[in-house]
Amino acid sequence: MGSPPQHGYHAVFSGLRSRSARADYTVDLLHDLRERLSRTFTVEGNPLGRDQYGEALAKERYKIEDAVFNAFWAHIDEMERLRDGLRGNARNYEDAEDHGNPGDAGDDPANPEGW
Repeated sequence: MGSPPQHGYHAVFSGLRSRSARADYTVDLLHDLRERLSRTFTVEGNPLGRDQYGEALAKERYKIEDAVFNAFWAHIDEMERLRDGLRGNARNYEDAEDHGNPGDAGDDPANPEGW
């Protein structure tokens, strides 16, 4: 016959926490990558030389760099919001439920690979 269908929402606290930790790791990685890219721009300067193409790039270099780093910051900000939202959701569900309930029994079985 089978079991009756489950109704309602089931939050897996540890799944929310583990995804928050993964997002936190990603934020740290993005900060590191942004810093390495910044150092590369500084060290390399104008990598196309002094011909007409290099000179044309030199005129736009800072606008290009600003656009690249603004995109990095936007992505980092979004990952921080995701991380903080996951942490907040885990905390809210834990506060609303008893911590020993099955919602804290393990990572999210619907998404065993993460994210």
